[in-house]
Amino acid sequence: MFKHLFSGLTFALALVAISSCDNDTPNNPTPSAAGSFLITTNVVNADGASGVSYFQSVAKMEGSIDNSQARPAGMGVPPLVIGKHIFVLPDYMGSTKSVITHYVKDQQGNIVERGTLAIPTNSGASNIVLATEEKAYLSMQNLGIVMEFNPTTMQKVRDFDLNSLAQPEVRVAPGAMVLRDGLLFVGLNQFDSQWMPHLKQAEVAIIDTKANKFLKRIVDTKHELSFATRPIDAHSIFVNPKDGAIYLNCMGSFGFKPGFDSGILRIKKGETEFDGDYVLNISQAKVPNFNHALNYLGTVRLASDGKVYAMAASYELDASSNPYLAKVMVPVCIDLENRSVAYISGVKPSNGHAVAVSEANGKIYFGVSNADDNGFYAYDLAAKKITGLALRVQGFPAQMEVLP
Repeated sequence: MFKHLFSGLTFALALVAISSCDNDTPNNPTPSAAGSFLITTNVVNADGASGVSYFQSVAKMEGSIDNSQARPAGMGVPPLVIGKHIFVLPDYMGSTKSVITHYVKDQQGNIVERGTLAIPTNSGASNIVLATEEKAYLSMQNLGIVMEFNPTTMQKVRDFDLNSLAQPEVRVAPGAMVLRDGLLFVGLNQFDSQWMPHLKQAEVAIIDTKANKFLKRIVDTKHELSFATRPIDAHSIFVNPKDGAIYLNCMGSFGFKPGFDSGILRIKKGETEFDGDYVLNISQAKVPNFNHALNYLGTVRLASDGKVYAMAASYELDASSNPYLAKVMVPVCIDLENRSVAYISGVKPSNGHAVAVSEANGKIYFGVSNADDNGFYAYDLAAKKITGLALRVQGFPAQMEVLP
């Protein structure tokens, strides 16, 4: 269960044979049709812990789609969309072929394969940051390594081995990453065999991408958060253009270990140390009009209005015996300046497979799966309210990204 929650309640158990979902698997899928949005859905088996992921492009965030024109994606790791580039990683638990597949959106708007790169088996590949057309970085959780590769030739360049940064009796796992001023900031997850942290501290490794060397590790002990970044959420560490600061979502213990809280920390513009004066503790946040405790932020996204929108977990909402399908995720709005959290009403809680958050056309789209429907609900930024179901999907809506 812990491992499952670690990957954001998105299929962290080893996958069973894909044939169990053959009815939903496209045969020899053609390149996805031209579209402006990339959609990823998860089709689960009866146990709620295994299944298949699919991605495809769509022209509009409205109507209804199935997976007949979709491509398979790595379970538990949504495709990474960086401009025109789309990187599909192996499933998080290593049950599929250990290959990164690079797609691009061509001039006709179609998604076409550009190349592949073989990586070590069961590497726990989770995040990619693109520095240039010839330089990219891949975090590999299970190996404690950040690998540099050339995304044009799809060839490995070098490894940055971070295993020496492991705390006593745990292993270190590089998570989500962000690039600022030529420095790669790598969230470090430190956890034991139960995927739980031992120390109440958040850590980030910094790699100098110009000198091609590890620079240093920075540690925040003051605010007693841990588990810096959610590795399969590329947006769990980001640069805020308003103040130039880096903000990172710390997962804590996913609400399972008392005192190991989740929350948001900051690294100021031009700085390479944590801001000792900034913290937003999510586990202790008082949320108006929501009479439940929050455990962690599953997926976060900085929006054009300067706010952060997220799907937050509150276990108090559903004590289901099947944690994989428990409906515990709710949409929230976070004010980074005021360090406050607001509940967004208008949609019933979702299960942990459906946690998409994205922005387009003046709306925030939340992936939601509950007794009402499976799909993307739209939140109007101007009206500040949920306006209803925008796009119905087959399976659980795990991701939406805007394509150029």
